[in-house]
Amino acid sequence: LQRINFYDGEVCTRIGLWVNIFLTAFKLFAGLVGNSRAMIADSIHSLTDVLATGIVFVGLRISSKPADDNHPYGHGNADTIASFLVALILLMTGLYLGYSAVHVFVNKHIEIPKSIALYAALVSIIIKESLYHYTIKVGKKLNSQAIIANAWDHRSDAFSSIPALVGIFIARIWHLPIFDPIASLIIAIMIFRIAIHLMHLSVDIIMDESPDPQILEKITKITSNINGVANVHEVKVHQRGPNRTIDIKIEVDGEITVNEGHD
Repeated sequence: LQRINFYDGEVCTRIGLWVNIFLTAFKLFAGLVGNSRAMIADSIHSLTDVLATGIVFVGLRISSKPADDNHPYGHGNADTIASFLVALILLMTGLYLGYSAVHVFVNKHIEIPKSIALYAALVSIIIKESLYHYTIKVGKKLNSQAIIANAWDHRSDAFSSIPALVGIFIARIWHLPIFDPIASLIIAIMIFRIAIHLMHLSVDIIMDESPDPQILEKITKITSNINGVANVHEVKVHQRGPNRTIDIKIEVDGEITVNEGHD
């Protein structure tokens, strides 16, 4: 274990993948045995987490490739594309779970869930919230939008288990089974909102949106302090996955030679 770098992007993603596989099977079993629509919805969310984590893993592999003749800026945008695909999966999951919850209301096929569904929700919250904190720390350390998106995917799963826990609890204690599909609908809305937020972040990067003004000011200040630089203007920053490409124009003393100005 001492040789494993837990802050490596691929290691972090592998851990998330195996945890999601376990939780998918566990929550699906608990939902089916425990007659809980909310827990079945939660297990479907975990299943999409498995797919999302797999996409992040592939994205990290591609983005780590060096620049070549066809990709002079490198393959970093694979990280952003993976982030967008994760958000798209979350969006479709939210829509499906919302439709499923409404379908239950219309058909009125509702049963009181059993206690195993309650325990499954509690276990899911603890595990996925812990996984979120670990993954978001790695994502920020590596400046990887894909890993950060995957972290929010973990947290959305933890959040989705909270209304499942509350809905199942109320349905069992007060014998109001209607709260189980209500919890499922709340889960769908929460996932949908997270998906829209992540898609917005990814699209901003793909569209080369300018970064925070403080970053531009820092680049300008560092460049201006270089000996021989008379003026700095037209600072442009392009995010390439976890890295940034900077295009910048500088002015030098017009009386020096071309070689000196180039240097």
